[in-house]
Amino acid sequence: MSNESGYMEIWRADAQMEQREQLTQLFGMVKYPQWSNDGRYIAFVGRLPAEENDKLMLLEVKTGRLTQLQTGVRWHGQISWWYDDSAVIFSHNGNLFSITIQDKQVQQLTTRGGVWAQMPAADKLYFSKGRNRGLWQLLPNGQEVQLLSGQIFSSRTAWAVADNKIYFLQQKPGQLLVSYYDTEQQQTKDLILLPPDQLHLQSVMSFDTVNQRLLFELSMLPRADIHKMRHPQLQ
Repeated sequence: MSNESGYMEIWRADAQMEQREQLTQLFGMVKYPQWSNDGRYIAFVGRLPAEENDKLMLLEVKTGRLTQLQTGVRWHGQISWWYDDSAVIFSHNGNLFSITIQDKQVQQLTTRGGVWAQMPAADKLYFSKGRNRGLWQLLPNGQEVQLLSGQIFSSRTAWAVADNKIYFLQQKPGQLLVSYYDTEQQQTKDLILLPPDQLHLQSVMSFDTVNQRLLFELSMLPRADIHKMRHPQLQ
C-alpha cells in the first residue's frame, strides 16, 4: 500500500521491494489490504471519491477484477481471511464478523469485543479485543478463551501467527519488545528490543514463511513529495 500516486492505492513488489506494480486505481482511500492464503485475492477496505461510506472489496490479482462484498455496514475495521479463504473476517462496532465469498452470508463471531483476528486453521481463531485487553481464542463452539492477559499482550494489530507461534509487540519504557507465545507449550518468550520511534502498538506485522522473518509496516513514517510552487509574489 502506497500513496506515491497521489492516492492511497495497493501496489505489489518483489521481496527486495523492486519490480513495483500498481494494482488499484480507485483515486480514493485503501485500508487494511490482506492477501488470501492461496494468493488469488487481496481483500481490502476502500473508500471511493465523494462517498462517505467505505466498502469491503476483493481484488482478483491475476485479472484486476474488483468485487464488493455487501456487508450491510457503513464502515469496517481490520480484516483477515478465513483459514480456507471461504470468508473474510472484519470488525465493526467493536466486534468481529465474517462474510462468505460465495453466498455473501454475514455472521457475528464475537459479542464481548474483537478488533482483529487471525485464523490459521479450522479450530484456531485467535483475536485481540483492543489495547491492553489481551489475546483470545474463539473455539468452534463459540466459547472465548483468554490466552494472554492485557498486561502482557497490549497490542491491537501488531501481532502475527506462524505455525504454533503468535508473535507480538509489548510496550516497554522507551522501547518495544518483540515476543512470541507458543500455543502448544503455552509459554511466552522474549526475542528482541526495538526502538519505539519506528514502530508502535498499532503497526501491522506479518510473517514471511519463505525467508523466516517478521515484517513490519512503518506507518509512522509516511512518504510525501515536496513540490515547487510558482506565484508572482514569490518572484
